[in-house]
Amino acid sequence: MRSPLVFLAVAAWLSGCGQAPQPADLILSAGRVYTLDESKPWAETVAIRDGRIVAVGNDDEVLSHFRGQVFELGGRMVLPGFHDVHVHPMYGGIQLMQCDLSGADSAAALTALVAACDAALPEDGWLVGGGWELSLFADANPSKALLDEVNADRPMFLRGADGHSSWANSKALAMAGIDAQTPNPPQGVIERDRNGAPSGTLRESAQGLVEAIVPPLTADDRLEATRRAVALANEFGITSMIDAATTADEWAAWQGLEAAGGLSARVVLSAPVSSALKWAPDESLIRTEDRGSGQRLRRDAAKLFVDGVLEGETAALLQPYLGEGGGTGMLVIPADELAARVVALDARGAQAHFHAIGDRAVRVALDAIERAIDRNGPSDNRHHISHLQLVDPADYPRFAALGVTANFQALWAYPDAYITDINLPALGPERVEGMYPIGSLERSGARIAAGSDWPVSSLNPLVAIETALTRQDPSGKIQGALNASEAVSLDTMLRAYTANGAWLMHQEDETGVIKPGMAADLVVLEKDLFSIAAREIGEVEVTMTLFDGRIVHPRPLQP
Repeated sequence: MRSPLVFLAVAAWLSGCGQAPQPADLILSAGRVYTLDESKPWAETVAIRDGRIVAVGNDDEVLSHFRGQVFELGGRMVLPGFHDVHVHPMYGGIQLMQCDLSGADSAAALTALVAACDAALPEDGWLVGGGWELSLFADANPSKALLDEVNADRPMFLRGADGHSSWANSKALAMAGIDAQTPNPPQGVIERDRNGAPSGTLRESAQGLVEAIVPPLTADDRLEATRRAVALANEFGITSMIDAATTADEWAAWQGLEAAGGLSARVVLSAPVSSALKWAPDESLIRTEDRGSGQRLRRDAAKLFVDGVLEGETAALLQPYLGEGGGTGMLVIPADELAARVVALDARGAQAHFHAIGDRAVRVALDAIERAIDRNGPSDNRHHISHLQLVDPADYPRFAALGVTANFQALWAYPDAYITDINLPALGPERVEGMYPIGSLERSGARIAAGSDWPVSSLNPLVAIETALTRQDPSGKIQGALNASEAVSLDTMLRAYTANGAWLMHQEDETGVIKPGMAADLVVLEKDLFSIAAREIGEVEVTMTLFDGRIVHPRPLQP
């Protein structure tokens, strides 16, 4: 283990000129500062005062001009605070408070976790949780019988890690009135056994049939979930986020956290304007006047769900799925209606934030943006498309041409069981080998930004950065790479998580690079990422996170 940071209280002075040194609240010295400022990419020292960066340079020049508390970094790396531009903080925080199944790597381990959660609850009441991996089960379709064996008398509802599938036991299905005669709801699927009875897995809008009767969260629950989510984000060096789908109740929780002084991040909230899963359309949350206000909380963005996911064969494709089912998936709303909504949102000055997994969904989203530009003219709304698991090569150059940011969740870009056991049989090798085309889109001129989609996958940016560089399993358990030609450079991914993320959030004059005048949102890493092998990046620890010049990780001791 490397030695801890050396903390000193110093009074520096100008040698030989008599001029009094300027005060600083905090000075980070003897570091490897990667500024992301093209005019001065590297430095050693950063001085901070009143939440702002006041100097960036080498040790001699900064320490001779400023006095204050100094952290000697011993060669540790300093970066702008990370930006996660597609994340579900509330959803993830709630999962941390409920039965968290994200650590299970087998069906047996998963049911053992469920049993442990069940044993910890009172005899009556629901067991609610999430985070289970669909790839642990054949056809991503776990049976209600596994949950019935744990406790047939307790209703159980467990959301999948992808957010597009949930698992319920017989008790919960019965309480929701779901049986063999229940039809699939619009844009939803009730998975069934060979006799037509519900198997226990619910896709897309069908999840709402049970979710509607699950005991609701309280305002205090949502506030605590938000607090936990922001604290975890800070632990991973994240100081800015785009909440990818925010309800009115969640907006209230964000406001409560800010009022309590606990909001140590800049957050753009995306209001859903097309229904999916638990999110109902609500354009009333959008406030385009928030942009440029300098507020920590802004809600000038709209979230549009274009399709589902490949695992449930609900992602919208240009060519059919393979196998007996066939079909090309689904569009959450018809293409013409989507385009009309985007034209209207763009005219209002709202940023459009799309969920698009399949290549047809990506094309429909691009078409909608193109129509908005044709009708409204160019704007500075900075629309972006998230996920991008499949993109037709004909659409690669359209991102740059239309000014659309490619918002990737790079941690998915390796051959895990989702890819090999679920996607490959449904799509075939040619389409699988083109998945997550980060390199192709970058080469075509697209701006690349990055997010986690947590709690779907880890919130840790460094693990995702490693995966984007290697296209391999960061844990080393799975061999092989997923389309190695789509790997990108370390600089590309650091920009995706810093300068490009700041630009996407309309705060490039505030954060995203390290230079005087910018907010002191910074992350200190144990190692210089440029000095180690790509396969080691995901294991590097965050030593310190600063937000507005204040240390938010590790958290100061409470009085």
